Amino acid sequence: MFSKGFTLIEVMIILAVIMILAGISIPSMIRSNITSNEVTTISNLRALHTAFIIYYNDNGKQYPQSFSDMSPYISPALVSGSRSGYLFVYQRIDEDTFTMNANPKRLGRTGTRYFYLDETGIIRHNSSGEASVNDPPTE
Repeated sequence: MFSKGFTLIEVMIILAVIMILAGISIPSMIRSNITSNEVTTISNLRALHTAFIIYYNDNGKQYPQSFSDMSPYISPALVSGSRSGYLFVYQRIDEDTFTMNANPKRLGRTGTRYFYLDETGIIRHNSSGEASVNDPPTE
């Protein structure tokens, strides 16, 4: 008398519930991924500053010519210039001055803030474009 299986209405209700749950959880997962990437990038910038200071003291009181010169001092993953959804861009100004920017690979997907670091060790951020010395410090 009764047939086995689900009716079309039951399947549609189940699909609707799954879609609602996905609609609620996916934005939260993206936000938590962005937050995780930004926290990791700030931590990487702090570690990089320490590595730059060690390099400076080990190499005649001068910063490296290029980021690849840092390979004995930092993780190989960081030497590539890309980590946790961010691209790291190093520029040596002179023997005593450098800048480093950390920019999201995909704005809004891997990060929402741009970061800046120089020889002072102060990490700065900007949400609208590449960060610079004029932006507020990151807490």
